Amino acid sequence: MEQQILNYDTSKYQFQEWACKVLGVSNLEDVHASNRVKLLNKSPTSNQLTDSFNEIVENYRLFVSDIIIGQLGSIDSYQSPPSFRFHYCGRGSSVFHKDRDFGVEDGRMNVWVPLTKVWGSNSLWVESDVDVKDFKPLTLSPGQALIFDGVNRGHGSKINTTNQSRISFDFRFMPGPGPAVPTSY
Repeated sequence: MEQQILNYDTSKYQFQEWACKVLGVSNLEDVHASNRVKLLNKSPTSNQLTDSFNEIVENYRLFVSDIIIGQLGSIDSYQSPPSFRFHYCGRGSSVFHKDRDFGVEDGRMNVWVPLTKVWGSNSLWVESDVDVKDFKPLTLSPGQALIFDGVNRGHGSKINTTNQSRISFDFRFMPGPGPAVPTSY
């Protein structure tokens, strides 16, 4: 499956509004200014959004059904809950990696959903093809989701030198005939 960007309706899948409510902020891009948010985040994937996922689990299930299955066809399974990530202005980076380096089975596909506008150093950097190491940042807006082969394509984040934080979530799915069973990681 080739890398592709899918569009979705942010008024139907209200991930941003939910994240603002949970975090107690009016603008996700400025979340780095909230000491309360930073203090409550225990790790890149253990945070207030993960802790409050049950509030939006049905919306997430519909997103997977309508957007992923609706546009790509059936899938066997998908990650639930997804991994919610914070990439603060002026901080953070991750080791560039392939998910297979961490034992993820071949064939799984990644879906990356930014809840903020992303570009340059606040974005996810992905190589254009397997092992070419030509990492480039993605430019996406809320309402867009990237599907890519993170098992085999290198990806990661750099230190965020922009003036805006990034909040995103990602999950993996296994293409196949169905019945789209949620699985945890």
